[in-house]
Amino acid sequence: MGFLTNQTTVIDAILTDEGRRRIAAGTFEIASFSLSDDEIVYSKAQQTSSTTKFYTTPVFESISENTRSLKYKLLSMDGNYTHLTSTKLVTQLGAQNGTPQASGNNTGYYVIIATETTYNDHYQGATAVDVPAGFLPGYSKNLISRTEDNYIKIDHGINDSGQDSSFTYKDNLPAELEETQFMVKLDYRLGRLVALDGTEIRPSFVDDDFIATYMITINSFPDHFETLVLEEAASPIAGARGKRMKLLVAAAPNVNSTSSAIWTDLGRTINSFFSNGSTNNAKAIDTVLEVQGTTTSFNITIPLRFVKNV
Repeated sequence: MGFLTNQTTVIDAILTDEGRRRIAAGTFEIASFSLSDDEIVYSKAQQTSSTTKFYTTPVFESISENTRSLKYKLLSMDGNYTHLTSTKLVTQLGAQNGTPQASGNNTGYYVIIATETTYNDHYQGATAVDVPAGFLPGYSKNLISRTEDNYIKIDHGINDSGQDSSFTYKDNLPAELEETQFMVKLDYRLGRLVALDGTEIRPSFVDDDFIATYMITINSFPDHFETLVLEEAASPIAGARGKRMKLLVAAAPNVNSTSSAIWTDLGRTINSFFSNGSTNNAKAIDTVLEVQGTTTSFNITIPLRFVKNV
């Protein structure tokens, strides 16, 4: 990656990896386009009074890697809004009915238990302990889908509770701000997206970096969308809210196996990870679950940690 000069106007257009693949297959066709402002850091720009503050911002060269470009797309809207939508992971129990993330050395992660042997060694039998908060039984699609405690939940809406806000928690989120379709990305070597009935969801495509892209729409997967009650404490979003998104992640066959190949290639050993069982040490691979709304292009990145016994 490099930076383009800001002394002249330059259009730097290149094909993405997917674009080159489609040209090779004879199926390349430009149907639409989008614009982004990935380089602009608005909080920094607001610190200067210069009228040309955005003109001196470095501009990236075009990037062919699809997972690193067009993160923050520009929007055109009809409404007179003072806020755009925000995205929040729902982690609080009680009124929010969220799924807590792990704590301690796993703070900020959802820990996916990748093999049944690992799960049984620590959370079944005479010496079993309770499954810690944020630990999900990802070795079994059926087991992980049985209880809502295993759902990863995401809320979106206008995160403003001020008295002057036009969109309080009692108001409907405007249609042009509400998400009814999400693009979800996950490393296909490590995980699989699972429907709430326990069946595996087929990705729209898997790119050359093994990143699977799923399109989760309210028409195709209505059970994954939940209408929230009109109570202030029901969501981490303070103002008007859209429908809650619920996701399930299971371990891929590569990691849900007795083989250690991928764990050796991509993972590491964490000593004293478990508090009981035949071993306290774990193999771990860290990755992320990326969720992007297709209406406003908001995105949230959720850290995942796949683990199994050494």
